[in-house]
Amino acid sequence: MLRKLLFNSKVVLKQQPKLNHIRNLAIKAVTPKILQLEQIHIDEAVKLEPTLSIYSPEIWRRAHETFQNHGLETVNFLRIVTGNPSVLKRTPDKIINSLEIWRACQFGENLLHLLLTKYPDLLDITDSHQLLSHIAYLKSRVSTSKNVWKLLMNSPDLIAQPEDSLEEKLNHIIDVMRIEVPEIAKSAALALPVEDLRCRHEFLVRLGLFKPRPLKADPNEPTTNHKLYQITDTSEKTFATKICHVTLPEFEAFKELYAKELERKQRKAKEEEDLSDEED
Repeated sequence: MLRKLLFNSKVVLKQQPKLNHIRNLAIKAVTPKILQLEQIHIDEAVKLEPTLSIYSPEIWRRAHETFQNHGLETVNFLRIVTGNPSVLKRTPDKIINSLEIWRACQFGENLLHLLLTKYPDLLDITDSHQLLSHIAYLKSRVSTSKNVWKLLMNSPDLIAQPEDSLEEKLNHIIDVMRIEVPEIAKSAALALPVEDLRCRHEFLVRLGLFKPRPLKADPNEPTTNHKLYQITDTSEKTFATKICHVTLPEFEAFKELYAKELERKQRKAKEEEDLSDEED
């Protein structure tokens, strides 16, 4: 299994203002298109991420030159080291190896730079075989490398999820909810635990707010269903009040009752299976 990486969307969102500040600072100093690393950029980065203060100007220069030689502009470099300070102390060979591991995923340079700049912790992955195997599995389910990239941009923790867990969620979304791949790629649905995914879907169904498309329906035909991202990429409060038009306590009560309902069904199924084995 891939080394587990922990991603917290709230932390990422909190980082955006400071990353935007770095970008604005860099834009002010840009001459033509290629921006050189200035001491003012280092000073600002250290203010935003104090752990960077232990590194010498030579280490900053060496790391910046390595990233720049591989197509990443200074603003991207600053975002990466501010988001993942440990990258700065790595040797050029280790940085290049990390970039090559991700290049093998074949997202294209521009898309890859966007992904690594948004989630610098992805540069901590060192097992290329397991990463490529995981990417190949995702591609087999969502058709293209571009769709895999979109999934990771919305849910980078997919890299740490076991395939059987992803399979369970994808099967539910595609086969039960009958939602097409392009809509899945635009959401963070696969980041949601499968129990929560099923619960939200079932709640909408019982409220009469979700009807799966007929099997032979045109996927481009409009539907009254909410988009997948509206169902999955929201807090429980927003889901309850804005999507389902009920109160949060009402949804919480359903969630508890639904979990007990599933437990009873599983227990009954096991009892019937045990009884069948005894008769054989």
